[in-house]
Amino acid sequence: MLEIGKLFERAGWSCTMPDTGLWQSSFFTDHEEEYDLYVMVVDDWVHFAVTPLLPPLPVAQTPRLYAALLRLNQQLRGAHFALDSEGDVTLIADMAARQLDERAFAEILDALVFYTERLAGELWRMATDPTYHSPLVQE
Repeated sequence: MLEIGKLFERAGWSCTMPDTGLWQSSFFTDHEEEYDLYVMVVDDWVHFAVTPLLPPLPVAQTPRLYAALLRLNQQLRGAHFALDSEGDVTLIADMAARQLDERAFAEILDALVFYTERLAGELWRMATDPTYHSPLVQE
């Protein structure tokens, strides 16, 4: 089994293990917003998730947001957006367990933090302010 706890430690992150094969950590953005990060090992894959990146929104606000998420999925490298069963927007990355080493683990964490800092506020503003047009999302 992968030593995910040790990989977190080597990357300078603390973590807990709420269940077998599942690790949880959190981080703060430059705007002092806290996000939860989960790492789960399933079979031969390691799944990373920042969840919730955005909480569920009223149905009237979702079409514009979902269109933006799909556009952004084409631009992101090494990560993508998804919706969980509760309607939360989640930022996800996956890697084959055999490829995961200390460097790859740290790079995935860095990418997820970068995308969270760069996009969470923009997406929230787009979803809640119909007059806002983000320069990061081509509409």
